[in-house]
Amino acid sequence: MLRTLSTCAYGMLHAWPVKLRASEVRHSSGASEAASMSPPLFVPRNIWCIGRNYAEHARELGNEVPSVPMIFLKAGTSAVAPGDLLLPSWSTDVHHEVELAVELGADLSPVRAAVALDLTARDVQAQLKKQQWPWTLAKSFTGSTPLGPPFSLLGVDPASLVLTLDVNGVRRQTGRTADMIFSLQKQVQYVQQHFPVAPGDVLLTGTPPGVSAMRPGDEVVARVLGPSGAVLSEGTWRVTASPNS
Repeated sequence: MLRTLSTCAYGMLHAWPVKLRASEVRHSSGASEAASMSPPLFVPRNIWCIGRNYAEHARELGNEVPSVPMIFLKAGTSAVAPGDLLLPSWSTDVHHEVELAVELGADLSPVRAAVALDLTARDVQAQLKKQQWPWTLAKSFTGSTPLGPPFSLLGVDPASLVLTLDVNGVRRQTGRTADMIFSLQKQVQYVQQHFPVAPGDVLLTGTPPGVSAMRPGDEVVARVLGPSGAVLSEGTWRVTASPNS
């Protein structure tokens, strides 16, 4: 089973270089777009996402509040570091969703966290919902998971954090991890029980209300704050149009 993977194997995973040459970066929606974005500060294999984990966010989109964790999967290769954020050419309504990203260690328990964005092509997602198709195109496109710098969770209560997101200096999202419907412990237990989770995988733990569209030229700043207000993880992204637009 995956939970028997050795600490040595986990160490080998994190020995991979994070600085890639542009010629080595390949994504399904076009190498030219991927090459212009930076590789993430840590490299997840899989990104397990908890949908609608803040009640107010579920309500703002007219969705029911779930009674069990709602899981969808994003490709690990969708992760990018702070820097340029390219909008896909085939969507006109890409939304920001600030989240706490949590990395799982060798024993599949949380070891590090970071600020993250779960970018969503909302117009595409709406059409996929009408067709009763999976959300993959709307959620797992190239560069759709910006990740900030990680911090250790040692001695940190994950239920005591604050998430913020500003666009051009204006606050759009604020949320407290204490307001999650499903705690981090319950999320980890659920994905371990149902999915082939591996060391180095990342959980996106849900977004608070305030999601909205981004436009070329926007500057997006997302943060995770500790109980005292200290910044634990911060990322800045410059939104640009796809060269294929």
